[in-house]
Amino acid sequence: MLARVSNIEAFRRWRENEDQTVEELVRFITTDEPSEAMKAGTAFHKALETADDGEYSLLEANGYIFRLPDAVLSLPITRELRGYRQYGGLTVTGQCDGIVGKTVIDHKTTGRCDPERYLGGCQWKFYLEIFEADFFVWNIFEIKEIGEKEYTVAPPQVLTAYRYPEMRDDCERLAADYLEFANQFLQEAA
Repeated sequence: MLARVSNIEAFRRWRENEDQTVEELVRFITTDEPSEAMKAGTAFHKALETADDGEYSLLEANGYIFRLPDAVLSLPITRELRGYRQYGGLTVTGQCDGIVGKTVIDHKTTGRCDPERYLGGCQWKFYLEIFEADFFVWNIFEIKEIGEKEYTVAPPQVLTAYRYPEMRDDCERLAADYLEFANQFLQEAA
């Protein structure tokens, strides 16, 4: 069975949230219904993916406009790299925004930066495993809508997480729990 890291993260959050039902989680995993914030985030990622290093006050992609505070972009050469790792009967896949040596780089857009949300998640752990890296760096961009499909972008807040000795065991346990959930609930939804 194949699972995206984002779906495993949704499962992890679901286990901690007594208010979300199994049906809501299954619908999230099996249905592609992006919110406006998700569409804007996807467009910003596309703008960064196709940008060259240099100075920018404006980026555009997918019909969205992003106004930057005279930013100087320095982006990794290796971008949008997909990787896979096997955990028992589950193949976990993720696509990093960039990689430089042993550092995975991820760009996030948000209305308000919450470092604990990122550090408490599992994405960075799986990505370090998948890409055999030691450091995970988030560039967290707070964006604010100022018009239809138009956003201002604050300078990124940079957050770093590090590989730790029990990380693979933690990923294996979570992957096994997800697989058990998927076998029980996602087979029926397919």
